[in-house]
Amino acid sequence: MLKQSIAIANSLNLLYNTLEAHPTPILRLFPKLAKIPTWRLTIGRTPSWIRGPYPDYIISCGRRMSGLSIGLRRLSKGKSKTIHIQDPGISPKNFDVLVVPSHDRLAASEHKYSNLVISTGSLSWLVKDEIMESRSKMIDRFSPMDKPQIILLLGGNNRRYRVTKKNLTRLAMDVYEYANTKNARLIIIPSSRTPKRAKSIFEHLDKEQKHIFWDGKTSNPYPEVFSIANEIIVTSDSVNMVTEACLFGLPVFIAHWQEEKGRIANFHKIMNSSGYTQYLQKANENLKPKILNQMPNIAMQISMILSKAPN
Repeated sequence: MLKQSIAIANSLNLLYNTLEAHPTPILRLFPKLAKIPTWRLTIGRTPSWIRGPYPDYIISCGRRMSGLSIGLRRLSKGKSKTIHIQDPGISPKNFDVLVVPSHDRLAASEHKYSNLVISTGSLSWLVKDEIMESRSKMIDRFSPMDKPQIILLLGGNNRRYRVTKKNLTRLAMDVYEYANTKNARLIIIPSSRTPKRAKSIFEHLDKEQKHIFWDGKTSNPYPEVFSIANEIIVTSDSVNMVTEACLFGLPVFIAHWQEEKGRIANFHKIMNSSGYTQYLQKANENLKPKILNQMPNIAMQISMILSKAPN
């Protein structure tokens, strides 16, 4: 969420500070209470930034932070323009700008609200040109580069399901089989949500191909590792990782731990039908990768909305 907020700030060329905020439990549940004068916004001692001076812009992300955005907008008497990311569960009218992904239910109401901006997936903080400057460093780190390189980004446990040993073994076998058909080497990057048993399962299947599993004992090669990728495989659980992988104009394949449902299933349907991704089980040579570089356009839309907002 912080990275999405920073992505907005960078795309608008803003100088920014990041603030650690802890809204009260009741404000997390009922963010519109922040409109009430003197309503308490945070847990514990009131932080100095609540008393001002107030910034020109407040960028927040996630339903739990929406009350703080509303409260600071009230305290600043409208001086601080609020840009909120993700569906807050209340009307977009409570913010100067609301940015939501196209797979969210609120996106269908785009025509009702002039301050609503629709993104494809999440907002990416990555800058392609900066990452590609790391190519020589990544080549030195991962030599030899005598075959195609497939980056595998592993998510893991989430609010919808837990990844089982069976899920891990099946996905590892599917990915290794695909890499073998391409005579490619895998560079496997787990996340903080990846089960600990993943490393042993992937290494057990790696008999001869010398694939690489980053075990956290050296510096994290993400996202610079994209600079040496020929293809990218991402597990289905992470909207952020999928969106970020689509910045580079490479084939991006989605490997499922299990069937996704609801908003995440809708996200993958949009990405697949738009030509940004393809399901690994249906991978073919006809995929013509598309680049998803939406931040300049999103910044332009936000700027246009803010230019019309009353001072």
